[in-house]
Formats: sequence, structure tokens, C-alpha cells
Amino acid sequence: MRSILSEFLEDNLSVLASGASARVYRAAERHVVKIFHAAVSEEMIDREFAAATLAADCGLAVARPVEQLRLRAGRAILYPEIEGPTMMRRMRMRPLRSGALLRDMAAFHRRIHDCPAPGLRSLREVLRTDILHGPADPAVQQAALGLLDGLSDGDRLLHGDFHIRNILMARIGPVAIDWSKAARGPATPDIMRTEMLMRFGEGPQDWLTNRARDWAARQYVEHYRRIMPGHFVQVAEWRAVVALAWLRARAPVRRKAFLAYLDGALAKVGLPLIMG
Repeated sequence: MRSILSEFLEDNLSVLASGASARVYRAAERHVVKIFHAAVSEEMIDREFAAATLAADCGLAVARPVEQLRLRAGRAILYPEIEGPTMMRRMRMRPLRSGALLRDMAAFHRRIHDCPAPGLRSLREVLRTDILHGPADPAVQQAALGLLDGLSDGDRLLHGDFHIRNILMARIGPVAIDWSKAARGPATPDIMRTEMLMRFGEGPQDWLTNRARDWAARQYVEHYRRIMPGHFVQVAEWRAVVALAWLRARAPVRRKAFLAYLDGALAKVGLPLIMG
């Protein structure tokens, strides 16, 4: 199948979606190909393939990667096509269903965290690197790294980028896509990361949308807590280090609100503030 698909892909690509790291195209035989931009590292592409395969082996609803390809346009991963809108689009189309969709999202995230992932990179090391290479003052960095060293470790599968644009609403139910930021660790920081992505990730910034985003983030966290309260351990500490690490790469969306959120998180655990 590889040679047939590779030849077809090169000359018959139809764009489906475009993002910061890749473009997704419709290919032959009910497949899609995700072609990564030249700046994306080999390690990141290999990680996405490995994490999505692990998730599929664990019985999760994901698009199991078929193979990696080297095309003229760049490195790529071939996936089966999953038909359906993103959860974000479904919520916009059916806003009265948003509460139920957020419950489904929390339950799905908990199932991801039920999977062990001993072979993936450590989230602790990811956070350490992002903090050290971020823009915070060295004194803040060192204090945060000291806090990080005292936090519990884990071997759970962490998506790393779990939000409503990375969930497709297929006929079989929600399907998780884009595993390039996956890692292993305890569930708590992955929950905190999703809360932040929902509130402060890329997207519209008008006041009404911001209120809706804050509401959705609260609903997601509350639903998850009801399902699995045991996954909320050292919440204040994890929130502080995850938020600080995100300074390295986050888009300038709701910047003032995020910095206030970050300073509140740092203050709660006794760390120096960003804005003073």
C-alpha cells in the first residue's frame, strides 16, 4: 500500500486543515496525510506517531497512524480519515449541548489518563526545559524548578494539547487527534494544561467569547473532578509550574488575563511574581 499511496499523495492532495506545525490533506482510499512544516523536529514527528499508536493500543478512540512517509513536501504521517466536525464547531452549532459535550470531554480525558505510557518522555523534563528557556526572571525560574522537584511523578498517558479543537465528533463519538505534545506523568498537570488552553489558548478574544471560554473551562474541570477526584493532587503547585512553563511558547492571546492568572497561581504557592 505504501508505494501506491505515496505516488498518489504527491499529485492528488486536497487541503483539509492547516495549523502551526502541519497541514492535513485528503489522500487516497479514505486516508488523510499530515505533512509537517520544515521547522518541525524529527523527534516531535516520531513522538506523535508513537503516542497515537500507544493510545490506539490502549483502546482509546484515536486515528491509529498507518505509517510515516517522506514526501517531496516534507515528512508526513498517514492516518485513516475521521469524519466529523471538531468539538468546538459542534458547540457553536449546538450551544445548548455544550454542557453535555464538556462532560463527554472530561470523561474522555480521564480514559486517556487511565493508560500507562512508560516509554514516552517525562513531563517533568518538558516543564523543566520550558521554564529554563522561558522569559521569566532567573529567580522565578529557580524557585519554580525547586517546587517542580518536589512534585510527584507518574507514568500516565498525557495528551499535552487536549482541547475542543483537537477532538473530532465522529459517528462513534469523540476522537482525539494531534498527539505531538504527548508525555508521561501524573494526570493533574494535564488537566491544568487543558483548563489553561480552554481559557487562554488561540482563538477569538472578544468579551463574550472570553466569558464563554472561562465558563467552559470551569465546567470541564468540575466534570472531571466529579468523575475522578483522585486525579486532583497538588493542584496549586502543578498549576503554577505548568502556567510558568507555558510562557515559553504560548501565543499572545488574552495576555493580560493570563499574566494575572499566572501571578495568582505563583502567589498561592509562595513563588515570586512575574508582574511584581
